[in-house]
Amino acid sequence: MPDKKLGDRLKELRIEAKKTQEYMAKFLGLTRQGYAKYEKNESEPDLESLEKLSDFFDVSIDYLVRGESYRQTAERIVDDPEVRVAASDGEFTKEEKIKMLEWLLEAERGRKPGDQQPNKRNK
Repeated sequence: MPDKKLGDRLKELRIEAKKTQEYMAKFLGLTRQGYAKYEKNESEPDLESLEKLSDFFDVSIDYLVRGESYRQTAERIVDDPEVRVAASDGEFTKEEKIKMLEWLLEAERGRKPGDQQPNKRNK
């Protein structure tokens, strides 16, 4: 199967959470048909809906849109030649940069590094 798209990930996450399209549609304030278009890759959610879906499924928006975990996002950023991260006593190693970015991405979601991710899928 070619790379998964946003709709494929939404369907996968919904099924894993044991929710119906009707449930998700009501959660987002849509019709079932409107939500179904997301899963069929016929339409894309707006930013507000992406934020709600990200919180509901406890994944990053990057994961929904690109299929990237925090670590993959951090690696992509670190591998960008335009990005430079320096320590006061010299350069960080690549692994230190990745760990730091993972920490920042998780902190943005309101978690402390190493915290267990709360299971929001049972809403």
